[in-house]
Amino acid sequence: MDPQKTKILIVDDDAFVREMLSQILESGDYRVVSAENGADALDQYHKDSGIDLIVSDMNMPGVNGLDLISSLRHAEQDVPIIILTATNKIKIAIEAMKMGANDYLIKDENIQDTILMSVERVMEQNRLKIQNLRLRADLEEKNKQLEQMAFLDGLTGIPNRRYFDDFSVQEWGRAIRGKIPFSVILFDIDFFKFYNDTYGHQQGDDCLKKVAGALKDTLERHADFVSRYGGEEFAVVLPNTDMSGACSVAEAMRSTVEALNLPHEKSQTADHVTVSGGIGSVVPREDSELSQLISKADRAMYTAKEKGRNRIVKAEP
Repeated sequence: MDPQKTKILIVDDDAFVREMLSQILESGDYRVVSAENGADALDQYHKDSGIDLIVSDMNMPGVNGLDLISSLRHAEQDVPIIILTATNKIKIAIEAMKMGANDYLIKDENIQDTILMSVERVMEQNRLKIQNLRLRADLEEKNKQLEQMAFLDGLTGIPNRRYFDDFSVQEWGRAIRGKIPFSVILFDIDFFKFYNDTYGHQQGDDCLKKVAGALKDTLERHADFVSRYGGEEFAVVLPNTDMSGACSVAEAMRSTVEALNLPHEKSQTADHVTVSGGIGSVVPREDSELSQLISKADRAMYTAKEKGRNRIVKAEP
Protein backbone atom coordinates (compact mmCIF):
# COMPACT_ATOMS: atom_id res chain seq x y z
CA MET A 1 0.00 0.00 0.00
CA ASP A 2 1.33 3.44 -0.90
CA PRO A 3 2.14 5.29 2.39
CA GLN A 4 1.13 8.56 0.76
CA LYS A 5 -2.43 7.24 0.60
CA THR A 6 -2.43 5.77 4.13
CA LYS A 7 -4.15 7.85 6.80
CA ILE A 8 -3.32 7.06 10.43
CA LEU A 9 -5.26 8.12 13.52
CA ILE A 10 -3.06 8.52 16.61
CA VAL A 11 -4.88 8.22 19.95
CA ASP A 12 -3.06 9.27 23.14
CA ASP A 13 -3.93 11.47 26.10
CA ASP A 14 -0.35 12.81 26.21
CA ALA A 15 0.12 15.75 23.81
CA PHE A 16 3.88 15.21 23.71
CA VAL A 17 3.45 11.57 22.64
CA ARG A 18 0.91 12.54 19.99
CA GLU A 19 3.34 15.11 18.58
CA MET A 20 6.27 12.69 18.66
CA LEU A 21 4.34 9.89 16.94
CA SER A 22 2.99 12.31 14.35
CA GLN A 23 6.51 13.42 13.43
CA ILE A 24 7.75 9.82 13.19
CA LEU A 25 4.87 8.71 10.97
CA GLU A 26 4.93 11.81 8.82
CA SER A 27 8.63 11.15 8.23
CA GLY A 28 7.45 7.90 6.64
CA ASP A 29 5.14 9.90 4.33
CA TYR A 30 1.99 8.82 6.15
CA ARG A 31 -0.91 11.22 6.63
CA VAL A 32 -1.69 11.70 10.32
CA VAL A 33 -4.64 12.88 12.39
CA SER A 34 -4.89 12.64 16.17
CA ALA A 35 -7.29 12.28 19.09
CA GLU A 36 -6.62 12.86 22.77
CA ASN A 37 -8.80 10.02 24.08
CA GLY A 38 -10.78 6.94 23.01
CA ALA A 39 -14.14 8.69 22.82
CA ASP A 40 -12.71 11.41 20.57
CA ALA A 41 -11.07 8.71 18.44
CA LEU A 42 -14.34 6.84 17.93
CA ASP A 43 -16.07 10.06 16.95
CA GLN A 44 -13.34 10.94 14.45
CA TYR A 45 -13.22 7.44 13.00
CA HIS A 46 -16.96 7.26 12.34
CA LYS A 47 -16.93 10.73 10.77
CA ASP A 48 -13.84 10.11 8.62
CA SER A 49 -14.17 7.06 6.40
CA GLY A 50 -10.65 7.66 5.07
CA ILE A 51 -8.83 6.45 8.20
CA ASP A 52 -6.81 3.35 7.29
CA LEU A 53 -5.14 2.52 10.60
CA ILE A 54 -5.33 3.45 14.29
CA VAL A 55 -2.35 3.72 16.64
CA SER A 56 -3.74 3.92 20.17
CA ASP A 57 -2.34 4.16 23.68
CA MET A 58 -3.53 1.42 26.03
CA ASN A 59 -4.06 3.49 29.20
CA MET A 60 -6.29 6.54 28.77
CA PRO A 61 -9.00 8.07 30.98
CA GLY A 62 -12.57 7.15 30.06
CA VAL A 63 -12.42 5.05 26.89
CA ASN A 64 -9.06 3.24 27.00
CA GLY A 65 -7.32 1.21 24.32
CA LEU A 66 -9.18 -2.01 25.04
CA ASP A 67 -12.49 -0.17 25.08
CA LEU A 68 -11.62 1.36 21.71
CA ILE A 69 -10.83 -2.05 20.23
CA SER A 70 -13.99 -3.58 21.67
CA SER A 71 -16.22 -0.80 20.37
CA LEU A 72 -14.82 -0.97 16.85
CA ARG A 73 -14.86 -4.76 16.61
CA HIS A 74 -18.41 -5.00 17.96
CA ALA A 75 -19.39 -2.50 15.26
CA GLU A 76 -17.75 -4.91 12.76
CA GLN A 77 -15.10 -2.37 11.84
CA ASP A 78 -11.99 -4.16 10.57
CA VAL A 79 -9.70 -1.13 10.61
CA PRO A 80 -6.18 -2.26 11.69
CA ILE A 81 -5.26 -1.24 15.25
CA ILE A 82 -1.81 -1.01 16.82
CA ILE A 83 -1.77 -0.73 20.62
CA LEU A 84 0.99 1.18 22.47
CA THR A 85 1.78 0.90 26.15
CA ALA A 86 4.51 1.81 28.62
CA THR A 87 4.35 -1.59 30.30
CA ASN A 88 5.83 -4.84 29.05
CA LYS A 89 3.37 -7.13 30.81
CA ILE A 90 2.66 -10.00 28.44
CA LYS A 91 -0.87 -10.54 29.81
CA ILE A 92 -1.90 -7.08 28.59
CA ALA A 93 -0.49 -7.76 25.13
CA ILE A 94 -2.33 -11.07 24.92
CA GLU A 95 -5.60 -9.47 26.01
CA ALA A 96 -5.25 -6.72 23.39
CA MET A 97 -4.52 -9.21 20.61
CA LYS A 98 -7.44 -11.43 21.65
CA MET A 99 -9.78 -8.46 21.47
CA GLY A 100 -8.71 -7.67 17.93
CA ALA A 101 -5.54 -5.58 17.99
CA ASN A 102 -3.26 -6.22 15.02
CA ASP A 103 -0.03 -5.44 16.83
CA TYR A 104 1.28 -4.44 20.26
CA LEU A 105 4.27 -2.13 20.84
CA ILE A 106 6.07 -0.85 23.92
CA LYS A 107 6.86 2.84 24.16
CA ASP A 108 10.62 2.90 24.57
CA GLU A 109 13.70 4.40 22.97
CA ASN A 110 13.22 2.16 19.90
CA ILE A 111 9.72 3.40 19.15
CA GLN A 112 10.83 5.40 16.10
CA ASP A 113 11.98 2.22 14.34
CA THR A 114 9.43 -0.24 15.73
CA ILE A 115 6.35 1.82 14.95
CA LEU A 116 7.30 2.38 11.30
CA MET A 117 8.02 -1.33 10.87
CA SER A 118 4.80 -2.23 12.65
CA VAL A 119 2.70 0.11 10.51
CA GLU A 120 4.22 -1.27 7.32
CA ARG A 121 3.72 -4.86 8.43
CA VAL A 122 0.15 -4.39 9.66
CA MET A 123 -0.90 -2.51 6.51
CA GLU A 124 0.59 -5.21 4.30
CA GLN A 125 -1.22 -7.91 6.29
CA ASN A 126 -4.45 -5.96 5.95
CA ARG A 127 -3.91 -5.53 2.22
CA LEU A 128 -3.38 -9.27 1.81
CA LYS A 129 -6.46 -9.95 3.98
CA ILE A 130 -8.64 -7.69 1.83
CA GLN A 131 -7.21 -9.22 -1.33
CA ASN A 132 -7.93 -12.71 0.01
CA LEU A 133 -11.50 -11.77 0.93
CA ARG A 134 -12.07 -10.39 -2.57
CA LEU A 135 -10.62 -13.52 -4.14
CA ARG A 136 -12.86 -15.70 -1.99
CA ALA A 137 -15.89 -13.59 -2.88
CA ASP A 138 -15.01 -13.85 -6.58
CA LEU A 139 -14.54 -17.60 -6.24
CA GLU A 140 -17.87 -18.01 -4.48
CA GLU A 141 -19.59 -15.98 -7.18
CA LYS A 142 -17.96 -18.03 -9.94
CA ASN A 143 -18.91 -21.28 -8.18
CA LYS A 144 -22.47 -20.01 -7.86
CA GLN A 145 -22.53 -19.17 -11.58
CA LEU A 146 -21.14 -22.61 -12.46
CA GLU A 147 -23.76 -24.26 -10.26
CA GLN A 148 -26.49 -22.26 -11.96
CA MET A 149 -25.11 -23.16 -15.38
CA ALA A 150 -25.18 -26.85 -14.42
CA PHE A 151 -28.94 -26.56 -13.92
CA LEU A 152 -29.67 -24.56 -17.09
CA ASP A 153 -30.38 -25.86 -20.55
CA GLY A 154 -27.64 -24.54 -22.81
CA LEU A 155 -29.97 -23.83 -25.73
CA THR A 156 -33.12 -22.37 -24.20
CA GLY A 157 -31.71 -20.86 -21.00
CA ILE A 158 -34.46 -22.37 -18.83
CA PRO A 159 -33.85 -25.10 -16.20
CA ASN A 160 -32.76 -28.44 -17.60
CA ARG A 161 -33.78 -32.06 -16.88
CA ARG A 162 -31.30 -32.27 -14.00
CA TYR A 163 -32.96 -29.27 -12.34
CA PHE A 164 -36.37 -30.87 -12.86
CA ASP A 165 -35.25 -34.18 -11.37
CA ASP A 166 -33.69 -32.53 -8.30
CA PHE A 167 -36.16 -29.79 -7.45
CA SER A 168 -39.37 -31.61 -8.33
CA VAL A 169 -38.40 -34.21 -5.71
CA GLN A 170 -37.88 -31.45 -3.13
CA GLU A 171 -41.28 -29.91 -3.88
CA TRP A 172 -42.87 -33.36 -3.87
CA GLY A 173 -41.53 -33.92 -0.35
CA ARG A 174 -42.98 -30.60 0.80
CA ALA A 175 -46.34 -31.54 -0.68
CA ILE A 176 -46.35 -34.84 1.24
CA ARG A 177 -45.43 -33.15 4.52
CA GLY A 178 -47.95 -30.35 4.04
CA LYS A 179 -50.66 -32.58 2.53
CA ILE A 180 -51.12 -30.08 -0.28
CA PRO A 181 -51.81 -30.63 -4.00
CA PHE A 182 -48.99 -31.01 -6.50
CA SER A 183 -49.32 -30.75 -10.27
CA VAL A 184 -47.11 -31.51 -13.26
CA ILE A 185 -47.70 -30.49 -16.88
CA LEU A 186 -45.83 -32.05 -19.80
CA PHE A 187 -45.79 -30.22 -23.13
CA ASP A 188 -44.63 -31.35 -26.55
CA ILE A 189 -44.27 -29.17 -29.65
CA ASP A 190 -46.60 -30.55 -32.31
CA PHE A 191 -44.94 -32.02 -35.42
CA PHE A 192 -41.56 -30.62 -34.44
CA LYS A 193 -39.70 -33.14 -36.62
CA PHE A 194 -41.56 -31.78 -39.65
CA TYR A 195 -40.62 -28.26 -38.50
CA ASN A 196 -36.92 -29.14 -38.41
CA ASP A 197 -37.10 -30.91 -41.76
CA THR A 198 -38.82 -27.89 -43.33
CA TYR A 199 -36.98 -24.94 -41.80
CA GLY A 200 -33.66 -26.49 -40.73
CA HIS A 201 -32.17 -27.18 -37.34
CA GLN A 202 -30.97 -23.62 -36.76
CA GLN A 203 -34.51 -22.28 -37.06
CA GLY A 204 -35.67 -25.27 -35.08
CA ASP A 205 -33.39 -24.20 -32.24
CA ASP A 206 -34.81 -20.70 -32.47
CA CYS A 207 -38.31 -22.16 -32.23
CA LEU A 208 -37.36 -24.09 -29.07
CA LYS A 209 -35.98 -20.90 -27.51
CA LYS A 210 -39.14 -18.94 -28.25
CA VAL A 211 -41.47 -21.66 -27.01
CA ALA A 212 -39.40 -22.05 -23.82
CA GLY A 213 -39.51 -18.30 -23.24
CA ALA A 214 -43.28 -18.20 -23.77
CA LEU A 215 -43.87 -21.03 -21.31
CA LYS A 216 -41.59 -19.45 -18.71
CA ASP A 217 -43.12 -15.98 -19.08
CA THR A 218 -46.59 -17.36 -18.45
CA LEU A 219 -45.71 -18.47 -14.93
CA GLU A 220 -46.40 -15.92 -12.20
CA ARG A 221 -45.46 -17.63 -8.93
CA HIS A 222 -41.86 -17.94 -7.75
CA ALA A 223 -42.22 -21.61 -6.77
CA ASP A 224 -43.51 -22.67 -10.21
CA PHE A 225 -40.94 -23.56 -12.83
CA VAL A 226 -40.68 -24.91 -16.35
CA SER A 227 -37.77 -26.99 -17.58
CA ARG A 228 -36.68 -28.55 -20.83
CA TYR A 229 -37.54 -32.19 -20.31
CA GLY A 230 -35.89 -33.51 -23.45
CA GLY A 231 -35.86 -32.73 -27.17
CA GLU A 232 -39.01 -30.71 -27.85
CA GLU A 233 -40.66 -31.65 -24.54
CA PHE A 234 -41.07 -29.32 -21.55
CA ALA A 235 -42.09 -30.09 -17.98
CA VAL A 236 -43.86 -27.66 -15.65
CA VAL A 237 -43.95 -28.11 -11.87
CA LEU A 238 -46.75 -26.39 -9.95
CA PRO A 239 -46.46 -26.86 -6.16
CA ASN A 240 -49.58 -26.29 -4.08
CA THR A 241 -51.76 -26.32 -7.20
CA ASP A 242 -54.78 -28.56 -7.76
CA MET A 243 -56.10 -29.84 -11.08
CA SER A 244 -58.32 -26.80 -11.64
CA GLY A 245 -55.43 -24.40 -11.14
CA ALA A 246 -53.11 -26.53 -13.26
CA CYS A 247 -55.66 -26.54 -16.10
CA SER A 248 -55.77 -22.72 -16.04
CA VAL A 249 -51.97 -22.50 -16.19
CA ALA A 250 -51.68 -25.13 -18.91
CA GLU A 251 -54.29 -23.44 -21.11
CA ALA A 252 -52.61 -20.06 -20.62
CA MET A 253 -49.31 -21.62 -21.70
CA ARG A 254 -50.82 -23.29 -24.72
CA SER A 255 -52.45 -20.02 -25.78
CA THR A 256 -49.23 -18.04 -25.24
CA VAL A 257 -47.28 -20.41 -27.50
CA GLU A 258 -49.97 -20.24 -30.17
CA ALA A 259 -49.93 -16.44 -29.94
CA LEU A 260 -46.27 -16.48 -31.02
CA ASN A 261 -47.70 -17.27 -34.45
CA LEU A 262 -44.53 -19.05 -35.58
CA PRO A 263 -45.18 -20.34 -39.14
CA HIS A 264 -45.33 -24.14 -39.49
CA GLU A 265 -46.53 -25.02 -42.97
CA LYS A 266 -46.04 -28.78 -42.48
CA SER A 267 -48.11 -28.99 -39.29
CA GLN A 268 -51.22 -31.12 -39.67
CA THR A 269 -52.92 -29.17 -36.89
CA ALA A 270 -52.47 -25.49 -37.76
CA ASP A 271 -50.38 -23.24 -39.99
CA HIS A 272 -48.32 -22.17 -36.97
CA VAL A 273 -46.45 -23.80 -34.08
CA THR A 274 -48.66 -25.34 -31.38
CA VAL A 275 -48.16 -27.52 -28.32
CA SER A 276 -50.01 -30.42 -26.74
CA GLY A 277 -50.08 -30.83 -22.97
CA GLY A 278 -50.96 -33.40 -20.35
CA ILE A 279 -51.65 -32.67 -16.68
CA GLY A 280 -51.18 -34.86 -13.65
CA SER A 281 -52.36 -33.61 -10.26
CA VAL A 282 -52.60 -35.24 -6.83
CA VAL A 283 -52.41 -34.63 -3.10
CA PRO A 284 -49.54 -37.07 -2.46
CA ARG A 285 -49.43 -39.53 0.44
CA GLU A 286 -46.36 -41.02 2.08
CA ASP A 287 -46.56 -44.04 -0.24
CA SER A 288 -47.12 -41.93 -3.37
CA GLU A 289 -44.43 -41.83 -6.06
CA LEU A 290 -43.62 -38.79 -8.17
CA SER A 291 -42.71 -41.01 -11.13
CA GLN A 292 -46.30 -42.29 -11.25
CA LEU A 293 -47.66 -38.74 -11.49
CA ILE A 294 -45.19 -37.88 -14.26
CA SER A 295 -46.22 -41.05 -16.15
CA LYS A 296 -49.87 -40.02 -15.88
CA ALA A 297 -49.08 -36.56 -17.24
CA ASP A 298 -47.08 -38.16 -20.04
CA ARG A 299 -49.98 -40.46 -21.03
CA ALA A 300 -52.36 -37.51 -20.92
CA MET A 301 -50.05 -35.57 -23.24
CA TYR A 302 -50.08 -38.40 -25.77
CA THR A 303 -53.84 -38.57 -25.47
CA ALA A 304 -53.91 -34.88 -26.40
CA LYS A 305 -51.90 -35.74 -29.52
CA GLU A 306 -54.23 -38.58 -30.41
CA LYS A 307 -57.22 -36.24 -30.07
CA GLY A 308 -55.87 -33.79 -32.63
CA ARG A 309 -53.07 -31.89 -30.81
CA ASN A 310 -52.97 -28.22 -29.81
CA ARG A 311 -54.96 -29.07 -26.70
CA ILE A 312 -54.67 -29.92 -23.01
CA VAL A 313 -55.79 -33.25 -21.51
CA LYS A 314 -56.15 -34.05 -17.82
CA ALA A 315 -54.90 -37.34 -16.45
CA GLU A 316 -57.46 -39.51 -14.70
CA PRO A 317 -57.41 -39.16 -10.90
